[in-house]
Amino acid sequence: MSTLHSAIAPGLIAGVMSIFTSWLWMAVVFHRFQKETPATWRPEGARSHFFSIALQLIAAIGVACLFTLVIRFNVGMFAIGFSGALCFAIAIWAALALPILLESAVYINLHPLVVVGQLLSWLSTSALACLVTAWWLRR
Repeated sequence: MSTLHSAIAPGLIAGVMSIFTSWLWMAVVFHRFQKETPATWRPEGARSHFFSIALQLIAAIGVACLFTLVIRFNVGMFAIGFSGALCFAIAIWAALALPILLESAVYINLHPLVVVGQLLSWLSTSALACLVTAWWLRR
């Protein structure tokens, strides 16, 4: 079975879950801090929400594909159970989302707590993708 084929179901499941965790972090917990930098934000609407949802799904499937490869090739501590899944989730988040979001915060006028919300949102997406994939492939 191909990597994509093995990862698509857990990636979609994690992606749907991450839509809700992203909503929790960004729309419930940290949304009020966007008002501190109103000139930074575009108006929200159905189109922006659609693209955000699509990005969450694509990212979760991508992380699930990478983690599926890690499991298949038994790559060190990352391939060992749920603790390995969490370690891989943190590593992939630290290599991709963390530097991109922090560098953006250096140049874009973002409230620091909005950046924290974005970081938690993408960490949640990464963790869900890895944990659901680990569970899915071991059942």
